[in-house]
Amino acid sequence: MNFSFFFSKRNMKNNPLVYFLPYAQPKMNIAKLLLSISLIFILNSTFAQNQKVQKLILQGIEFHDYGEYKKAIETYKKALKIDENSSLANYEIALSYIAANDYENSISHSRKVIELNEDHLMEAYVLWGNALDMDGKPQKAIKVYEIAMQEFDNHLLNYNYAVTCMNVDEINKAYDALLAGISIFPSHGSSHLLLSQIMAMKESRIQAIIPLYFFLLLEPNSNRSVKEYQKLREFLSQGISKSSSNDFDINIAISEGGDSDFDAAELMVSLSAVSGSLEGNEEKSELELFSEQNELIFKILGELKEENTGLWWDFYVTFFSDLANSGLTKPFSYYISQSSSPEVEDWLNNHEEEFKKFMDWVNN
Repeated sequence: MNFSFFFSKRNMKNNPLVYFLPYAQPKMNIAKLLLSISLIFILNSTFAQNQKVQKLILQGIEFHDYGEYKKAIETYKKALKIDENSSLANYEIALSYIAANDYENSISHSRKVIELNEDHLMEAYVLWGNALDMDGKPQKAIKVYEIAMQEFDNHLLNYNYAVTCMNVDEINKAYDALLAGISIFPSHGSSHLLLSQIMAMKESRIQAIIPLYFFLLLEPNSNRSVKEYQKLREFLSQGISKSSSNDFDINIAISEGGDSDFDAAELMVSLSAVSGSLEGNEEKSELELFSEQNELIFKILGELKEENTGLWWDFYVTFFSDLANSGLTKPFSYYISQSSSPEVEDWLNNHEEEFKKFMDWVNN
């Protein structure tokens, strides 16, 4: 039975408007219902599509992490067929392309991420610059990094920029970028290590030593720390030679490339190395003498700090001076020596309270 027709005929004479209402109202509800159904269908379809893309990206990441870059790339391509504007898929495939030494495609997808202007922008700039540098185009890489550094304050940009500048002998640009990056994020070990290498090139021993201390604080027992610890010990004994059983020759080279305010510390570093051979120190272990040498250096630097400013003084020197004044040089010295001797582990296990105090101080 046509209920709408029956209803309208019965009421038309008394109220003509009723004739139209039964017809208009159902049409409006049907339209809304159809729209709702369409929206639900679209949302469900989009959700399912996103789920499939995410699943493929996760599979690709797993392939990449196992070093199977070709499989990773093929998997990301499947994700991009579904959604070519996925920032994550474009970024991840760019990462796998650069790992597979396909720099052209890495650059293409890195630029796509930047064009999308959504997620992973800074990382895409880093990849773009890396790919250019690895493809033998360091000057173009430098320009990419410089564009990115105007938009982002990120230590990884500064670090990668510094590495590329080093490769083309732009040492001063690398130096400035590293100082800026360390001020942004002091816990990036590679930045301290590269800064130490730059200061060694400038023949400024004390400024090569200071960031090396901080690198070893961050990485006391990594694959890199073995070599860098030995380098630190060599720096500390540099310029010292024994001329007789009781006499030492001290040769100090004052660098023109470093900060002249550190020159006063150069002589004291060498004297601190000689002190280990003085009477009364014969029975002390190498690590005990290392700790005492560090204590002397940190306190000397603290005394020189009074009228100096800048990252070297406000960050590095303040940190190590405060460390010494807090009586924590010894646990620090043993902690950064973990790659050197079994004696370190014994000391750390037998001085748990002192070591905990040091760790609490560092973490606060």
